[in-house]
Amino acid sequence: MTERKRIGVVFGGRSSEREVSLMGGRNVYFSLDRHRYEPLAVYWDQRGRFWSIPETIVIRNTTKEVEDRLTNPGVERITFESLPERIDLAFLVTHGKYGDDGCLQGLLELLRLPYTGSGVLGAALGLDKVMQRKLLRLVPDIGLPQYVAVLRSQWPDTRGEVTTKILALGLPLVVKPSREGSTFGVHVVHHEQELAQALAGAFVFDNEVIAEEYLTGKEFSCIVMGNDEPVAWLPTETEHSSELFTYEEKYLPGGSKKITPIRVADSVITEIQRQAVLTCQALGMVGYARIDGFVTVDDRVLITDPNGAASTGLGPSSWTFHQAAAAGLSVADFLSRAIELGFAAHARKRGPL
Repeated sequence: MTERKRIGVVFGGRSSEREVSLMGGRNVYFSLDRHRYEPLAVYWDQRGRFWSIPETIVIRNTTKEVEDRLTNPGVERITFESLPERIDLAFLVTHGKYGDDGCLQGLLELLRLPYTGSGVLGAALGLDKVMQRKLLRLVPDIGLPQYVAVLRSQWPDTRGEVTTKILALGLPLVVKPSREGSTFGVHVVHHEQELAQALAGAFVFDNEVIAEEYLTGKEFSCIVMGNDEPVAWLPTETEHSSELFTYEEKYLPGGSKKITPIRVADSVITEIQRQAVLTCQALGMVGYARIDGFVTVDDRVLITDPNGAASTGLGPSSWTFHQAAAAGLSVADFLSRAIELGFAAHARKRGPL
């Protein structure tokens, strides 16, 4: 029998999305194929420390409950430098800042430890909405919403000029932090008088924010999987009742409806898949990623939010597993493929992934 690979499922972290990370990490840990892999639950606390935690703590509902139990029997601190002695690959379920923006990926590169998903640059671009759009503008035939980027440091001195540029997008419009997820700090602006408050709310999460046109139509997520030859799966349409796809609608049971494939013409599905693959290639994403966007009422495809692997969403009802099922893969099959793609990508690299 082939020796099982030791897989460290890393979750938690320091970002505002740590509860989502816990939910996804728990699902990955319990869903891994035990015949092929030996899983280790690696909790990453809000001070940046790694801990090996037993299943009795993995099942806790909140990160506070986990951290309150880090002195319990069966919990063991793992220093950064000892991590390669414990695991063969890190399966990253680390949403948001520090975990999906290249920071954690950089640490693992220094440790020469393989991990799932994109490398330092691909992960960083997957979280930074301003930089990814600057790059994607250079790629022919990728649809993007109109937007204006605003720096906190420049906002007080350029308020009038920036306000004029933003309002030229039309109302309503959306204001969001450049590097944040799960709808934190996102606001819909219906009237000019609401703009300054919306910007202030977004600046709580980042020093750069974007204002973009408010899109209507069908909202989609498309998983792309592969290294050299990435393949886009059938995209999922998301129905929700709010103006924005809220945190509660994304993660609470019954908060939204996911329909795979999206209810559009086959030609539009093909166009979503084409743009999703191009987006991953342009941003240097490998392994797997989730590309979000809209199909407008006149069937234009617009890419709004590319996400690196750690932020694709791996909870029990995620888009990822909807699309994996449509592709004929069980949850365990998908996770195994993600792991093998991670090993393959790191085996051939020259320098950081």
